Amino acid sequence: MDAEDRVALEVEGGVAHLRLTSVAAHNAIDPAMVAALAAAVERIAAEDGVRCVLLTADGPSFSVGGDLAHLTRHADALAAEMDAMVTPFHRTLTALGELAVPVVCAVQGPVAGGGLGLLWCADVVLLADDARLVAGYPRLALSGDGGSSWALPRLVGPQRALQFLMGGRALDAAEAVAWGIAAEVVPAVSLRERALAEARGLAAGPTVAYGYLRGLIRDAHTTSWAEALEGEREAMVACAGTADAREGITSFTERRVPGFVGR
Repeated sequence: MDAEDRVALEVEGGVAHLRLTSVAAHNAIDPAMVAALAAAVERIAAEDGVRCVLLTADGPSFSVGGDLAHLTRHADALAAEMDAMVTPFHRTLTALGELAVPVVCAVQGPVAGGGLGLLWCADVVLLADDARLVAGYPRLALSGDGGSSWALPRLVGPQRALQFLMGGRALDAAEAVAWGIAAEVVPAVSLRERALAEARGLAAGPTVAYGYLRGLIRDAHTTSWAEALEGEREAMVACAGTADAREGITSFTERRVPGFVGR
């Protein structure tokens, strides 16, 4: 299979539907998957009409993480192959995390290893009731990728992050929500419908403001109080110059539903 068999992307109604489609391989991450994700995120970033990203996966698994069969075939040059895969994968995760629009992620079945990195890029994570999260790195004598060492301490604290990443702790959907990793648990049969409703609701909102808020929250743990306040000031001034802010304030005073246009 090539990159075209790994990912599908279509934009409809302001929502970019980004789907992992490598069902037979349980959406394992191999070089073709990395290339397909990179191309899709580049296209999303370049499309003016995108106002929200909905990230889903076909099949019973969201992603089992790195393709171990592929890595086994390169066991004699494992370090070089790992670098060749992780470098562009992390570049794509950076781009996905820095998009100026919200990202909704709907997860069913197992998600492991580097596949967790896609969750860390999302603003809203919805889990099917059959979802199961596991790092799996200790069993492979690997330290982990996909941003888990950065995202998890911020979401759950260092002790739970180490328990999950080092201790091999697996989380079911309810536990992941209780830990603060995801927003809610959804019955598997209605996961796509619920996620699409969430994405469409965000796409209809003030997406410029969402973009600034996304960046402020992402940087919150690495900025001082004064820097955070200055960042908020700059964002508020920038948002105030948009048509959406004028519409939001005017519609509120006129007691009507706002019609945001994303600029």
